[in-house]
Amino acid sequence: MTGLVRKAMLLAVCGLLTAGVAMAHVPDPANSECPTACIYVTGHNGSVGDAAGNFCVTVRDFNNVPIENSSVVIDFSNCDLQLCINQLDANAIVDCVSQTVRKLTNVTGQACFRIIGKSRPGLGCGGAPVNCVRIFADSTPLCSLNAPTFDLVNDPSGAGLGAGDLSAWLSAFFCGTNPRRGDYICDGTLGAGDLARWLSVFFGGGSTLNCPPPKDNNVGPKCQ
Repeated sequence: MTGLVRKAMLLAVCGLLTAGVAMAHVPDPANSECPTACIYVTGHNGSVGDAAGNFCVTVRDFNNVPIENSSVVIDFSNCDLQLCINQLDANAIVDCVSQTVRKLTNVTGQACFRIIGKSRPGLGCGGAPVNCVRIFADSTPLCSLNAPTFDLVNDPSGAGLGAGDLSAWLSAFFCGTNPRRGDYICDGTLGAGDLARWLSVFFGGGSTLNCPPPKDNNVGPKCQ
């Protein structure tokens, strides 16, 4: 009996070790890190995405160990914005059909993004659902966030922030519906702080350009 018990214990230990090794490569939402309240969707200056929109996701396993080469997906399929196909980032992969942007984590388990895009046309006083952005790591859900956009007018020329966007923000403010696409403080309301944040990005000069709208805004993926 002693021999059988010893074998059973050995098998149990081996099973635990095997499970531990397998779990070591599985993202753990509790140990991973997302931006706190929202991410910003910005324009670009012709070379890089606006630094105002920079954010990072850190992926760790259940042992709190960073996971390298984890596939981090930023999913905008529930949002009211248009992604740019060219994110001016060689490591970022855009899928216009699924409305996602994807990158691999580095040796520290971190993937950083500057999402380039704008609001879709014809939104009026409307806005995206709360926490419309979903972030995944290797298909594991990590968090959900809001995604306010600074470029609120879908200019056919691909121009970035301008007077039209400011006018659109003011219109949204006076609607009284507090659409989340202009809520840059990410507190659920529109106010002076949000306007100050828009002006800061405008005068920062990092969003002077954006992608032109798709040829057909009603059919197919909203991406260009």
